[in-house]
Amino acid sequence: MLTTHIYLNGQCKDAINLYKSAFDASVQTMIEDSESRHVVHAEILIHGQTLIMNDFGNNDGPSISGGYQLSVQFENETDLQKAYTIMQEGSAIINPMQATDYSPCVIRFTDRFDVRWAFWV
Repeated sequence: MLTTHIYLNGQCKDAINLYKSAFDASVQTMIEDSESRHVVHAEILIHGQTLIMNDFGNNDGPSISGGYQLSVQFENETDLQKAYTIMQEGSAIINPMQATDYSPCVIRFTDRFDVRWAFWV
């Protein structure tokens, strides 16, 4: 099993709430530091896959999008557009929503936490 783990240095709860809304994700685990209220460890389920997140572990700041991308395949274009609309605020488009040789609808962007995403049908 290969599981992605991202560091959000103080923004983990905000990211979890955004991803819950965009993907109808469920929180499987969330452990907070009792003093700082930072997330020590969280696991959320997005489209049946686990994403591990926390506020610690990266002294250089949040996980930056260079070198990785989280890719989500949707059942239909309506669900893709709904998720992107929720995540759109503060995002930066890498490739606009368009049809490609391999999909009728693809978009690549970084969200407001600088996490790089690819959505496709």
